[in-house]
Amino acid sequence: MSVLSAQMQRVVLEAEVNMRNLDALEEQLLTLHEMVHRENRTVSAAKEELLAELWTALGGNKRKLRGLNGHLFLLRNIGAYRSRAAAHVAAALQALEGMSEDMEDLRERVAAPELIGERIPVEVHMKSIRAGLERLQQGRTRAQEREEETVRRLLGVEEED
Repeated sequence: MSVLSAQMQRVVLEAEVNMRNLDALEEQLLTLHEMVHRENRTVSAAKEELLAELWTALGGNKRKLRGLNGHLFLLRNIGAYRSRAAAHVAAALQALEGMSEDMEDLRERVAAPELIGERIPVEVHMKSIRAGLERLQQGRTRAQEREEETVRRLLGVEEED
C-alpha cells in the first residue's frame, strides 16, 4: 500500500506541475493575443493608407496589397488558433483539477488502513479503494467529455461568426 501511496503522491505532484505549466501557457497565449491585436491594427492602417493612394486605385500596388491582405489573413487565423489553444488549456486545467481531487481521495482511501489499523476488515478497505479507482476512471472519462465539448462549443461559435 505504501508503494501505491507513493505513486499517487508522485502523480498528484506531476498534475500540479502540469497545472502550473498550463497557467504559464495561458499567460503566454494572452501575450500573443495582445501582440496579434496590435499588429492587426498596424497592418489594417497600412492597408487603408495604401488603398487611399491614387496609384492603388489604378492597380499599381497589387503586390503590396496582396501582401497586406496575406498578413491580415495570417493575423486573423492566429487569433483563431489562440482561441482554440485557450479552450484546450481551460479544458485541460479542469480535467487536471478533477483528477487531482480524485487522486487525493484515492490516496486517502489507500492510507486509511494505516490510520485506522485493524478495526476495519481488509475487504472493506479493498471495496473502498476499488470505489476510488472507479471514481477516478469516471472522472477521467468526464474530463475527456468536457474537453471535447469545450472544443465543439468553440468550433461551433467560430463557425457562426
